[in-house]
Amino acid sequence: MADLHELSAEAQCAALRRREISSSELTAHYLARIERHGEALGAFVNVFAEAAMAGARRADSQPPEGLLHGLPMPLKDLHPAAGLPTSMGSAALEGWIPAQDGAVVGRLRQAGIVVLGKTHAPEFGPCCYTETPLAPPALSPYGQGLSASGSSGGAAAAVAAGLAPLAHASDGLGSTRTPASNCGLVGFKPSRGRIPSVLPGWYQLGSEGPVARTVGDAALYLDAVGTIGPGELWRQPTWTPDAHRRAARMPPPDRLRIGLLIDPGSDETEAHADCQEACAVAARALETLGYEIVPVALPSALRIWTLLEPLCDVLSVGIAGHVQLQIPEERRAALMPYTRWHAQRAVEISGIRHAQSQARIAAAASAWLKWQSEVDVLMTPTSSAPALPSGALRLDDGWASSEAMLRWSAFTPWANFCGAPAVSLPVHQNACGVPVGVQLMARPGQDELLMSLSGLLEQVFAWHQRHPPMWHR
Repeated sequence: MADLHELSAEAQCAALRRREISSSELTAHYLARIERHGEALGAFVNVFAEAAMAGARRADSQPPEGLLHGLPMPLKDLHPAAGLPTSMGSAALEGWIPAQDGAVVGRLRQAGIVVLGKTHAPEFGPCCYTETPLAPPALSPYGQGLSASGSSGGAAAAVAAGLAPLAHASDGLGSTRTPASNCGLVGFKPSRGRIPSVLPGWYQLGSEGPVARTVGDAALYLDAVGTIGPGELWRQPTWTPDAHRRAARMPPPDRLRIGLLIDPGSDETEAHADCQEACAVAARALETLGYEIVPVALPSALRIWTLLEPLCDVLSVGIAGHVQLQIPEERRAALMPYTRWHAQRAVEISGIRHAQSQARIAAAASAWLKWQSEVDVLMTPTSSAPALPSGALRLDDGWASSEAMLRWSAFTPWANFCGAPAVSLPVHQNACGVPVGVQLMARPGQDELLMSLSGLLEQVFAWHQRHPPMWHR
């Protein structure tokens, strides 16, 4: 029999329901792998071994109820989990134990997960790297010293290395998709209003979703979380309890126009040859399947670089709010340089300027959706270059860091601005064996279409059969 981590999350959940394996056995297997590989990858900031085994034993003693009953899974450290240490990536907040779960965390617990630990994330989340004093840098298991990206870097590293079957992630400007690309995974960002949302900061840019080895596992996660309830600020139409899993197994519509965008829209930046090749192989596969590939050009008004300042305004005010509300004055010296830069910058941003910056982002999002409406789905590289060495984007200089990160992750923020669904799919590996993802983006509310197209591409590329060397150790 194959090692337990070889099974998909879907297969593990089915085996748990049939009592072919126990949650205790599965949880012990993953805890042993975390002990062996977790620190080298910087995947976790906390591992709750005793509590996880106790939770697994409880799951074994109860009849299965939720879709994820007994499945061991980590939670991202940026999101509150009642009774569990939650540092939000900050040494200044280390030791905080929330009294309540975040909305998606609560849904995952109701679905029956056994919490393995909290995965490493950058301080308050605005970075596409995961490097904090709380743990070693989060690394992709596919390369020596290559960053796992961020902010879901620890989550992606854990799933890619077989330390977890599936992981909770979140995405404010690409934070699920770029780690998925760096680590050879599926990273799905749902539409705004599709599932319970993160707190309404950052201009409602954030959305929680999965990093997973397969499209089916990502669909299982979203179905387990379920549709939104009363009190949400944004609402997509409700969907059936198995909508994502059903879509992942169904072929997409016969006729789709798929726009191909290679221009990152960032000054002095072109998409790396490896990222262009990833789009080329995906485009050839889709053409072979009968879909129309339409190269599209980015209007000058929609170049991401024009939004750097308003985006930083929104981030600075949001981060300053975290600092003011959660970090006592005497602990703020422990904040990282990039956080301090944002918090100090926020002092200079007037209410009028903040409103104007939000308006500029909203206007750009509206213009983007009109432009994108000429095609059914948009395909881009997930990032403008493959995984970079750890430390390459952490410049500890506010503007320089912001510029470097936006150049590297220029393709992903638009889905957050627009509230649209988007997914990164690991269709390619470069000559060094490093995964390179492509991004697919649909219109808001078209999550099932994106899931169907992703499932079709998984049949072509079979990425779930590719693993890093440590997978077998």
